Parts: sequence; C-alpha cells; structure tokens
Amino acid sequence: MDEILLARIQFAANISFHILFPTITIALGWVLLFFKWRHHRTGESRWMQAYRFWVKVFALSFALGVVSGITMSFQFGTNWPGFMEKVGNVAGPLLAYEVLTAFFLEATFLGIMLFGEKRVSPRMHTLATFLVAAGTTASAFWILVLNSWMHTPVGYELREGVVHATDWWAIVFNPSMPYRLSHMLLASGLTVAFLLAGLSAWRWLRGDRGADVLTALRTGVFLGAALIPVQIFVGDLHGLNTLEHQPAKIAAMEGIWEDERGAGLRLFAIPDEEARTNHAEIEVPYLASLILTHSLDGEIQGLNSFPGAHPPVAPVFFAFRVMVGTGLLMLLVSWIGAWLLWKQKPLPTLWLKGMVLMSFSGWVATLAGWYVTEIGRQPWLVTGVLRTAEAASAVPAGMILTTLLMYLAVYLGLITAYISVVFHLAKKAGGAVDPSSGTQDRPTTLAGATS
Repeated sequence: MDEILLARIQFAANISFHILFPTITIALGWVLLFFKWRHHRTGESRWMQAYRFWVKVFALSFALGVVSGITMSFQFGTNWPGFMEKVGNVAGPLLAYEVLTAFFLEATFLGIMLFGEKRVSPRMHTLATFLVAAGTTASAFWILVLNSWMHTPVGYELREGVVHATDWWAIVFNPSMPYRLSHMLLASGLTVAFLLAGLSAWRWLRGDRGADVLTALRTGVFLGAALIPVQIFVGDLHGLNTLEHQPAKIAAMEGIWEDERGAGLRLFAIPDEEARTNHAEIEVPYLASLILTHSLDGEIQGLNSFPGAHPPVAPVFFAFRVMVGTGLLMLLVSWIGAWLLWKQKPLPTLWLKGMVLMSFSGWVATLAGWYVTEIGRQPWLVTGVLRTAEAASAVPAGMILTTLLMYLAVYLGLITAYISVVFHLAKKAGGAVDPSSGTQDRPTTLAGATS
C-alpha cells in the first residue's frame, strides 16, 4: 500500500468511528426533549424515567463524539495539508461556524441538562435540553454544508490556484446540501429509533417491563416506522441529484459500465474493474432507469464514460446494497412492531430478539451510506477542484501504518466498551429481574401503549 491509500484508510477509520456518536446525539437530543414535553403535558412519571435513563446514553455518546472528532480534525494537518492550502478559505470559516454556533451551545448547556434537574426550574431544564438538541442539529448543518460543498462546489473562484469564496449563500446552499442534510438527519432519527426500540426490547426480554421501558419501546418503534418511508423518498431525491452532479458515482453504485438506455437494476453482481464488466449478475430489466430517471428508457452514463475519473467500483456497489438492504429490513421490522403495538398484541419473543439484533442497525446503514458517498467521490477530494492525491502529505507509509493500527486498536476497545456500558446501564436501570417471571415491581401491559 502506498502513502495515499494508507492515509485514506486512516481517515476513513477515524471518521467511521466518529460518525457513530453524532448519529445518536443529533436525534436523541430531540427525543429527550419529547420525553420532557410529554412529562409536562401528562404529569406521568414514566416519561421522566425514560428521560433520566436515555440522557445517560446521550452523555456517553456525546463524550466519545467529542474525543473522536478532535482526533479526526488533526488529520487535516498530518495527512492532508493540501486540503486547507487549496480550499481553506471556504472550509475554515464553515468549521469555525460549526464550533461557534453549535459545539459551544451543546457544551455550555449539557451540564445543566445532565446535572441541573434538581438545581434549576423545570422550565430552565427543558430549555437547556432544547438548546442542546438545537446545538447538535446546528453542528450537523455546518458539517454537512462543508461536506456537500466538497461534492458540489459552487460560489468560488480560483486565484493563483487557491479557492476564494465569492458567494457564501451559494456555498452554504450548494446543490446537494438540502438532500444530503435531510438524508443524514433522517439517518440519525432511524439510528436512535432502533436503539430505543432494541435496548428496550432487551430490557423487556429480561423481565424489566416498567412503564418507562414500554414508553421508550413504543417511541422507538413508531418513530422508525414513520421515518423509514420518508428516508426512502428522500433517498430517491438524493439519487436524482447525484445523477445530475456526480454521474460517475451513480454508475459505480449501479455497476453500469457502458452508457445504457433502459438500464436494468443489478440486484447482485461482482464488479471486475480490470475486465470492465460484472460477473454473476442478477438484474431486473429497466428498473435502474425507472428509479433514476423515472423513465423506462432513460439513459444512464456508464463508468467507461469517465476514464481515470470514476471511483473504485466494488466498494461503492456493495456498500450501496448494504445500505438499501438494511433500510428494507428496518421497514419490515418496524412496521410489524407498530402493528403489534397498535393492536395491543402480545410481543412475540422472536420479534423482540430481532429488534435487539437491530439495535445498532442504524450504524450499519449510516456507515454504508457514508462509504457510498465518500468513496464515490474519488478520485476527487473536492469535485473538479482538488484531487485526493494532490492534497496528501509526504508522511512515510510506515508511520501512517503504525498510527493506523494504533487507532484501530483503540477504537475497537472503545466501541466494545461503549456497547457494554450501554447494556450495563440498561441492566442497572431494570434492577434485579427474573426473566422467567415476565414481571417487575412496576408491571405494565400493552394496554398502556395506547397513551
């Protein structure tokens, strides 16, 4: 492996680890605000009990997100100095806006949210929860503005090879930003929905069947069931936008080598870049053109139309199918659960175990989607402006490999610890429960799910 590939893998490892935690905190902040609002409206303690448990998960996720974000930012200097040299006049202010308008807001009011319930008025505590939730969303906004601009750069001019901003309005609201932001916020909502439902299902299986557990389970299931169709719709719009601005990425996602009219959808294939073809194709005729152009005979450009300027095909092709497959599984599981809860049916053990297995499915879908997005941008770091190879540092491959292995070891330990602590918190919240009894000191039934 050469230095550039190792540097790419290292940055991918860092951002893959980092993105897991903002994906939780962005939406979980709003779920916590919902719990607080419902408590104020109804006076029922179950909402506040759910809040007190899930705010601990929020705090844990926030801490790991901050630490991993700082580590990731250092790599702009160590591995990719050409990025800031070339586009720092755009990237620098956007990152500064993220810190000033978002991170400081989160960090300032997080302490009140975590420790101020008995020290400030209920109204102030609710306000702190709102400001933390707003801060997480504002943070996502600015980061995705920069990321989207790197995919669809506008509002700039080159002066002596350096990018200078000419229209900040165009930069912020660049062509792909609305779709990318919506797609990511929905991904965060789905991640939290399945974490809520999965962890609550685990507690339910253990016999922890308090009203707060059912409340969180119901919230997660119905949130997931509502958001996944919206995500599919937004994903379709995002695909159309990508086809317009990054057709090479679409060709890689679909495994299309030659320009095609009435292109079929490859459900499965093994792309072969050397032979410029696919093996073992399973194809549905005309479906790719119908989905991407909304016409049976719509034309899609193939990879051969972008010689030397298209992304690696296999990673993009398979990551896209992992994302879509996970989304369809989310749709099936959440809709079954929503029907069971709506009809006040007994929750089958098989469905509960399936939901537990789906606890971190949002992470799987999010990572797969980000791999499609970021690998699909190659060989460009900023599309049409800066190639990845042009931004790389001269750090020796051996040094990059050493630090990469260190990062991977630390991240493996941290992610294992995170998941263990989350389930430990759930176990501790439920107390000592006999799973065979199916009851607890505060038993409830599905009849309580209607409120």
